[in-house]
Amino acid sequence: MRLELRARIRIKLQGVQFRMKLRNLVFAFVLGTALAAGLWTAMSLQRPAPAPITATVLPMTADIPAFSLLDHDGRNVDRHAFEGQWDLVFFGFTNCPDICPLTLQVLSAAKRKLREQGQSPLPRIILVSVDPERDTPAKMAQYVNAFGDGNLGITGDLDELRKLTSGLGIYFEKQKSDDESYAVDHSSVVIVIDPAGKFHSLFSGPHVVENFVHDLPLLMTSTEEFKPPLVASNLEITQAVPGVSVSAAYMTLRNNSDDVTRITRVSSPQYGAVELHQTRIENDVARMRAVDELIIRPGETVRLERGGLHLMLMRQAEGIETATLNLYSGDTILVSVSASLSSPGK
Repeated sequence: MRLELRARIRIKLQGVQFRMKLRNLVFAFVLGTALAAGLWTAMSLQRPAPAPITATVLPMTADIPAFSLLDHDGRNVDRHAFEGQWDLVFFGFTNCPDICPLTLQVLSAAKRKLREQGQSPLPRIILVSVDPERDTPAKMAQYVNAFGDGNLGITGDLDELRKLTSGLGIYFEKQKSDDESYAVDHSSVVIVIDPAGKFHSLFSGPHVVENFVHDLPLLMTSTEEFKPPLVASNLEITQAVPGVSVSAAYMTLRNNSDDVTRITRVSSPQYGAVELHQTRIENDVARMRAVDELIIRPGETVRLERGGLHLMLMRQAEGIETATLNLYSGDTILVSVSASLSSPGK
């Protein structure tokens, strides 16, 4: 009996020891796995985030200088045209035989590859002419459209162009020539403007498709995309006809917010009064009526244009060349825009 009991006790103790060894083995395995996972996570966290290989990112974004030029449809554009999307801006001219078409081809090919990779958002390509003497809006339209859809061409007054280029550090100079076949020396950089309409970064030449494909997704996710609640673009303020104290202003307004935008009044330091008006032609009779409130729904674009909705500018100050318009909702200013006055004959 005693021998049998001792045997049973020994067997049970051995079983306990075996189970303890098994638990220790499992615990050691789990602990080792956890430590390995923790080490891998720590190493992953310590790895530097992917960085652009070619683009130079500004330490702080910079404002775009005020200017008033024309887009390739002949409409006024100012710095607010750069708001709401990422833009790749190149300064060149349509009579350029080499670097300008090459750069636009690179940008177009990079944008196409990014689209194939599912990149969103996609940047807009903009060509600003440094040869406004020859580059009319119609010529710019034909040129930029040759490099894909959604591109923007900008041209216009030489003095207004210099406001933009000098503020961005862009160089250009027309070469002397006895005929119309002159060339224009110009900077070769591609400037990146963020959705807030700020100078964000730049690419230096020579330009290669792969550099844009690699860097642009990193640049466009480096900061939270900003969309102003209300964006005003294509601003045109007409000069009053001599002897008349009334003129008009036109623009495009887009509501980027999730809420209804209500414009209840407009003011300007250069005018005694500004009113929102609607012109309608019915049965060959033109009728113009004041509009108390302009309502723009979320995502909606409203155009103030000739023969329709417009701003009536009254009692223009003497000797002004530029004007500022402030759009309000109640006592809150929604957006402020400025532009040079255009001739009423244009």
